[in-house]
Amino acid sequence: MQNKLSALAGVLLLAAAGLVHAEAADRNKPIEITSDNGCTMDQIKGVSTCEGNVVVIQGTLRLNADKVVATQDKQGNQTMVATGRIVTFRQKMDGKNEWVEGQSSRLDYDSAKHLAVLTGNARVKRNGDLVIGNVITYNTENETYQVTGGGANTPNRGRTTVILQPKNNASQPAAKPASGAAKP
Repeated sequence: MQNKLSALAGVLLLAAAGLVHAEAADRNKPIEITSDNGCTMDQIKGVSTCEGNVVVIQGTLRLNADKVVATQDKQGNQTMVATGRIVTFRQKMDGKNEWVEGQSSRLDYDSAKHLAVLTGNARVKRNGDLVIGNVITYNTENETYQVTGGGANTPNRGRTTVILQPKNNASQPAAKPASGAAKP
């Protein structure tokens, strides 16, 4: 039973940890998976399912969903589908004092393709930057996003929102006052 739980935890965590460039130290932290309705694992098919207020925690990673289904193929590639009224994740970026937070109705992750797809009222926030749309596709390998809105019959009519914060660049010299301007 302990081996089954360890394998289940490993599959769920590896899938969830791939969502962002995770804090490296997280990989060495214990994995805690809790759910209201328990977890099942099919070792032959490589499918693990946890249901009912599922919470996955390892180090700085925290994933919340109503249901999580994780699979692992013979090559070690993982997929994860997290669903619920609202699915959330939060994790510290590796080597940076930055956090990535996301939420949607559904989160699909494919380790072989390096893709996390958030669907349904999706939003991803990193530092002050914010991306909002119906579907957000995040490439975990090159850290790029693609955001699309809903269809013509949805409340946002296909619109998306991207908010980018200015980057402070301390290495640039201060602007010189204009000619004839008062000097401080």
